[in-house]
Amino acid sequence: MRTRRGFTLIELLVVIAIIAILIGLLLPAVQKVREAAARMSCQNNLKQIGLAFHNYESANGGFPPRRNLTAGQRRGWGPAILPYVEQAALGGNYRLDKDFYAPENATNIIVPLKIFTCPSTPNNPRTVAVDYSGVTSVGAAGDYFGPNSFQSTLYGNQSLSGNNTCTAMIDGGQRKILEITDGTSTTLLITEQAGRPDFYILGKKQASNTAMSAYNQWGPWAAYQVSRFQQFGSDGITADGTGGPCTINCNNSQGVYAFHSGGAPAVFCDGSVRFLRQSLNPNTLFGIVTVNGGEILTEDI
Repeated sequence: MRTRRGFTLIELLVVIAIIAILIGLLLPAVQKVREAAARMSCQNNLKQIGLAFHNYESANGGFPPRRNLTAGQRRGWGPAILPYVEQAALGGNYRLDKDFYAPENATNIIVPLKIFTCPSTPNNPRTVAVDYSGVTSVGAAGDYFGPNSFQSTLYGNQSLSGNNTCTAMIDGGQRKILEITDGTSTTLLITEQAGRPDFYILGKKQASNTAMSAYNQWGPWAAYQVSRFQQFGSDGITADGTGGPCTINCNNSQGVYAFHSGGAPAVFCDGSVRFLRQSLNPNTLFGIVTVNGGEILTEDI
């Protein structure tokens, strides 16, 4: 009588261990491929947004306003470019004569738009609750913000926070490309400030978002998507306001913040998309924020 030989327990355990090792080796590779695909998709979003800005500029004589602050018509730059990102129908429904958070725009701002969100950001799609002057609404989140201003002790004009005419977009007006005398290839247009309404510092989600700048107003793609940049002394931008050098991916309250490893992508005024390294010198960051500062950049971007 012929006996059938099966696996012994030891052999089975060895096979299981080998499979576990192979899976352990494979998972990081899969994660890297997934992140590479997400980063490419994010960069494509920014490329399309940059193209939309240029098409808007060709049709209207300047980049769209960073913010419209007129009472009753408050909104960010997002609604202005809807017809140029293949959202003509939504753009036609959007009430430009009403605040973005007004009841008349409730069904418009709640629409999630992939072009305004980075696939590397956790919890997509997300919504942001807005409370503005006692009016509440909910809008679909956006991860891309336009530079608004900066404050630096390393320049002769030490305080430019509040002087938001130094950047590619301006409030309530349209910046002409010819006004960008520092060069369109070295001036930021749109960067990531991803993750709202959650508050992140150096990759860690905080227990509360109430310490985040304008936590109950910014975040929806239709809202005021603007970033301020601050520098303290010569140590760079602080991650949490308590000290320590940091330039990119510090926190998503202000500045440039993404969930990509090593930095964050941004689209420049010439439509090119580049990856801003986490090691970027603060001087370089401030130099590429301004349109006419005349800065001499000492490192590649």
